[in-house]
Parts: sequence; structure tokens; C-alpha cells
Amino acid sequence: MRIITCAAVAFFLTLACLGPAPALARDDMTISAGQLVDRISQSRGKFVVINFWASWCRPCQQEIPELITLRRDIPEGDLVLLGISVDQNPGDFFRFIKQMPFNYPVFVGGADVAGLFAVSSIPKMVVFNREGEMIHTSEGYMSGDELRELLSLPGVGGGV
Repeated sequence: MRIITCAAVAFFLTLACLGPAPALARDDMTISAGQLVDRISQSRGKFVVINFWASWCRPCQQEIPELITLRRDIPEGDLVLLGISVDQNPGDFFRFIKQMPFNYPVFVGGADVAGLFAVSSIPKMVVFNREGEMIHTSEGYMSGDELRELLSLPGVGGGV
């Protein structure tokens, strides 16, 4: 009887250890306002583009492939590109990122992140120059060509 009890306890302890693993993976996909500010600060010398989006947003679905192309074309030494989802349902976020071939980091942002950048509609683009100064914000679809033009303007840190 004692062996069966010990085996049962060991089995349930093993299950308990396995259970939280997916939650940890999901937690790694969230970003707070403080963490985002740290990433921006650590990226001095590079342009930083933050794109706020949601899985259900049609203009976001059009914009993201252009950002994927931009990430492919501009070296990581010149550009930090971050995607921040405002999806309320984590399942929607995870289904979407499995379908879209993201080649840059994407996170789920909380209300503190949206509040930090006054996100009232999406998509929203926030751009920082190489000195870490916010040089552009826009709401609504922004083409890859428009973003490339913005990054190459004189006075925004030498362009990419």
C-alpha cells in the first residue's frame, strides 16, 4: 500500500511540474511598459520601430508582412523592430503568430504599455531615432515604403 501511495504522489508531482510549462512560455511573450522602455534604452545607436497590432485588425494584417520584409532587408545592427499585440485573448494572439512568419520579436502588451504610448487605435507605429528620441507616431496603416522613407530622412539619425 505504501509503495502505491508513493508512486501516486510521485506521479502527481510529475504532472504538477509539467503543467505550468506552457504558462511560462506564454509569460515570456508578455512585455510591460518598464521592459519596453528598457529595450528602447538598450537600443541606442539603432532605429527602434514599435508596431502595435491585433490579430483581428485587417490593416494590421496588411502591415505586418511589410514589416517582415523590412526586417529582412535592414540589418539588425541598424534597426530594432518590435511587435506589440493588444489582443485581449491570448489564444487569438498565439493562433495568429503561428500563421504569420514573424522574423522579429512580438509580445502581448498590457494596458500599461498601451497607456505609455497613448494607443487609442491600431495599427499604431512608434519610431525612435538612433539617439533614442521619439521621432514619429502614427495610427492607421503605414506602408513599408513610407516607413523606409521616414528612416532615411535627414535629421533622424543618419538613415539606415
